[in-house]
Amino acid sequence: MATAAMAMAADPQVSTEVFVEAGDNPTLKLQQAPALVYSTALATPPDTFLQAPMAVLLVAQLDELGHVSNVMVARSSGLRELDRAAFTAVDQWRFDPVVVECVARHARVRVRLTFVPTAEAPPG
Repeated sequence: MATAAMAMAADPQVSTEVFVEAGDNPTLKLQQAPALVYSTALATPPDTFLQAPMAVLLVAQLDELGHVSNVMVARSSGLRELDRAAFTAVDQWRFDPVVVECVARHARVRVRLTFVPTAEAPPG
C-alpha cells in the first residue's frame, strides 16, 4: 500500500506526488517519504500537446545526504519527452536525509508526476 507523503505543484501543468511503498526500503520500514527540500521547475515540454492527463512514475534512490543518486522510470507516460523531462527534473531534487537511530541512510522514494493539458489543440 502506498503512503502519500506530500503533494505539490511546481507548475500548474504538472502535479507531483512523492511516496514510499512497503517494499521500497525493507530494512528501514519507512512510513512516509522524506520531505522534499529542493525541486526544479518542471513543465510540459514545448510542442507537446496532451489530449488527456499523462503520468510517469519514477523511483529515486537517495544518498545519506538526501541527494538523488539514481533515477529509474518505473512506469512510462508513453511519451519519451515527458519521461525525459520528469527524469531530468527529479535527478536534481534534494530531500531531507533519512535518519534511523542517529545514522543517515540511503532510501528509495517514488515520484508520480502527472502532466495535465492546459491548452486547446493546435489548428489542424
